[in-house]
Amino acid sequence: MPSDRWLYALSLSAVASSVAGLLVPLYVVYLGGGPGALGVSASLSSLVGAPGAILAGRYADRTGDRRGVVVAALAVAAVALVALPFLHSVWSVIAVYAVLAFAVAAISPVVTMLVVGDTPEQAWSGRIARLNVFQGYGSTAGLVLGTVWTVGVATVASTDVVQGSLFAVAALFGVGAAVLAARSLPRHDDLHVGPRRASRVAAILSRTSRNAPDATFAYGTNRLFWATRSLSLARLRRIGSELPPTLWLYFGAAFLFFTGFSVFWAPLPLYLDSSLSFSSGMVFALYLVNNAASTLLFGRAGHVSSARDVRFVQGGALGLRAAAFAGVAGVGLFGADALTGTLGALATVGALLFVVGVTWAFIAVTGTAIVSRFAPQGARGSILGAYAALAAVAGAVGGLLGGWLAAYRFDVAFVVAAGLCVVGAAVVYGARRLSDGPAAAADATST
Repeated sequence: MPSDRWLYALSLSAVASSVAGLLVPLYVVYLGGGPGALGVSASLSSLVGAPGAILAGRYADRTGDRRGVVVAALAVAAVALVALPFLHSVWSVIAVYAVLAFAVAAISPVVTMLVVGDTPEQAWSGRIARLNVFQGYGSTAGLVLGTVWTVGVATVASTDVVQGSLFAVAALFGVGAAVLAARSLPRHDDLHVGPRRASRVAAILSRTSRNAPDATFAYGTNRLFWATRSLSLARLRRIGSELPPTLWLYFGAAFLFFTGFSVFWAPLPLYLDSSLSFSSGMVFALYLVNNAASTLLFGRAGHVSSARDVRFVQGGALGLRAAAFAGVAGVGLFGADALTGTLGALATVGALLFVVGVTWAFIAVTGTAIVSRFAPQGARGSILGAYAALAAVAGAVGGLLGGWLAAYRFDVAFVVAAGLCVVGAAVVYGARRLSDGPAAAADATST
């Protein structure tokens, strides 16, 4: 087996993209961008991910030049990171960030090809898990770096210096990732992808869930590429006709609550900055708390979902998340003075975002379990890909809706986000066939 040194390039890239994923919205706010601009940015980064992954993945699969695709995508990402602090127009920043999102999403399916390329199929789960560990630690390290940097440098420098210097650090990580990849990536691998193997990779990916908002376009589109790797229009029509009614109902619920999630996240940086007067360091710390909460609870969520009725687990998690969304709106309505000042407000929002992170672990795990259980056996990977695509489209819709509503009032946007979660939870709770377990799965498989 060749050296895995090239995986460190992915960790460096994850650090850079994690920092940029939160720093860009803060920079947009600093430049005078409002909730509408943040909504467009969130929506655009969701939309460009799918074509980025599909185009790069298919090119790499057809030509075999996987190393070239990864190095080129990392180089484009590095250029985007270098350019960002020199841009002083809101819309130019949003456009370049979309290029960064496209490049990061393009890398995702190709590095999966590389990581399993020369290993026996029975070892693929371990290799993909190792890849996710490297990228997951990188994303978390990026949030830690952003928190420490914005808190430390802010004590001696102005906001523009803090943000500009952090962009420079992120760019250094991005350039380092491209250079290390060029020096260490294997020049050949031996993965021959057919329908069965693509379905196998999609199935492995479906059992893993990641949190960080900046990783959404990369991870979701990775699953989407592999799940739809061998699809044709005829097969798509056949899958649509064979999809059990229970899954159609669940997909409708999922579209509602995924939209609600993005309605909440899109304007949140501006709300924390302008309404609650939190510093950049505080905002980074809050996102770190959210990311850590879900990461720590994924294992526990898997155990609970296996032992309990998924309908109640996911419905309860969605209801709790809706309450946390409304709670964040309430902090702004009552004001920091009602919570013993800025530190009291920070602790309250931190506790609420911790709850949001915990609920994501349970929602992600139960969602994958529901789709896997009720999808016909021969189309399970493809339907999981459709689920990832639905999440991406809902994210784009929610980003625009959240920005538009927040331009009127932030609390309205957050209450609408909570309402969409509640309606989605009601649909999930009302779908009694989700509780039928193996019997329903057997019926769906025989459809």
